[in-house]
Amino acid sequence: MPSMEKLNKMKTLLTNCRIVNPYGEIKFVENGSILIADGIIKEIGKIDFGVLADEVIDLKGKTVLPGMINAHAHLYSALAVGMPFPKGNPTNFTEILEQVWWILDRALDEESTKASFESGLLDHLRHGVTTVIDHHSSQNYVSGSLQLLADIAKQFGMNISSAFEMTDRNGIQTFQESLEENIRFHNTYEKSETVRPLIGLHASFTFSDESLQHIADKVKHLSNWGIHVHTAEDKVDQIDAKKRGYVSVIQRLDSLGLLNENSLVIHGIHFQPNDLEIVKESGAMLVHNPSSNANNRVGMTSSEIVETLKAGLGTDGMQGNMLAEAKEGTLIRSSHLAGGASSVNYAELLFKNNPDIATKLFNRKIGKLDPGYSADLAIFDYHPRTKFHAGNWIGHTLFGLDKPCDVMTGGQFRIRDYDFTEISEINILNNAQNQSTKLWKRMEALEGKK
Repeated sequence: MPSMEKLNKMKTLLTNCRIVNPYGEIKFVENGSILIADGIIKEIGKIDFGVLADEVIDLKGKTVLPGMINAHAHLYSALAVGMPFPKGNPTNFTEILEQVWWILDRALDEESTKASFESGLLDHLRHGVTTVIDHHSSQNYVSGSLQLLADIAKQFGMNISSAFEMTDRNGIQTFQESLEENIRFHNTYEKSETVRPLIGLHASFTFSDESLQHIADKVKHLSNWGIHVHTAEDKVDQIDAKKRGYVSVIQRLDSLGLLNENSLVIHGIHFQPNDLEIVKESGAMLVHNPSSNANNRVGMTSSEIVETLKAGLGTDGMQGNMLAEAKEGTLIRSSHLAGGASSVNYAELLFKNNPDIATKLFNRKIGKLDPGYSADLAIFDYHPRTKFHAGNWIGHTLFGLDKPCDVMTGGQFRIRDYDFTEISEINILNNAQNQSTKLWKRMEALEGKK
């Protein structure tokens, strides 16, 4: 097998493929080609077969999309699939947090966290997602947890952004340890091309003003920092901010100097009118998570907020399949609209807004098939039952495509003919099953405890 250095220097030409690049310079090409060198897309379109390339791969009519981006994930919840229901019957958002997620994040240890990272990233890559912006929480395994994620993402060949979820709810020692983990991770990866550190906060209502001010005092000495924080996901967040004397959650964060152009503000369902202006002026980026919002019954971010702030699309831990998230978002919103009413274009959130967010955060071109962008590709062996053309790509992409047969990141195949090239899927899944059993037992022991 060629060395990594030699692979990076090779010119690879992918030919005979349908190129779907919705918001790129060349949006759609039937029977096109893609030239890749040094992990970067050099040219796309009707490229002459005579072009000098070290390797020519005939894709035999397969469909190529940009590698997709999840703008807000919770990999720590990957082992929640199929877990027992809480003994209580949560009736509101706070009770869901207290009886489910705040128990899970306290029950995670190093081994179950590792299994969560591995199986969560595997699920993303299996669905053609090559960049994950994660928001991590393992409240009893803090130090070293973000480094563990960076190491695993490197094994998978994926771009990763992460931050540790700070909160007051587990005491001052855990809060301080979480802050130190965020700062250590930031200092380690500040200049990395594939790892983007952010500063993680749970939500405003789980912090005192003193804690938020302490965070602000610490991060202002860092360069290129940004926070990753849940905002106004439920009305309880806004109610808490008002009780503390603020107009809103966003106004609280802004007044403490915590919002800037690198910040990710998540959800925004219950934003106040002035919040939109504050977010726009700060340059912060909103991420919308439709399937999670529907699952938690907290409401739906308005079309005005989504479109005004050019929101990205995330899953909030619900899944690693971004095509499914875009489809489900479309259907969830449509279910609330009258016939003929306009809706949000979820394909635009996925294929335009998410690349804009990732490109800004990582400071390099990610998420499109244009020259100069990272050669991150999702390739589908798709045989449509109706004609596929530039005018109906959304329908085929959201309602026709399934799992990709091949996935590339940085110009290298990570999945080839449905098989992972460098990791053992069966070993990861077997370990995840073993660790989930142990995790669920620890969660059961924690139920009812503060």
